[in-house]
Amino acid sequence: MNLQGVPILILVGETSYHAQYDHGTSQWLRQAGVQHDFVRLQDIGIRGNGHMMMLEKNNIEIASVVNDWVQETCAAQA
Repeated sequence: MNLQGVPILILVGETSYHAQYDHGTSQWLRQAGVQHDFVRLQDIGIRGNGHMMMLEKNNIEIASVVNDWVQETCAAQA
């Protein structure tokens, strides 16, 4: 309940250990009434990343996804 109104992005790398269960975290948040975005990197064409995506060779590409999400989310809330 305290997370309602807080922008949340769940971003999952294809080979992250979180890939097995982060969809459950997303479902739990939805059941609690918390709006959020759930993005699997492989679904948007970014393949092979693990949990520590900021250390991956394509970290700039992933940072761009996060930056775009922040820009869109902030614009929508303004």
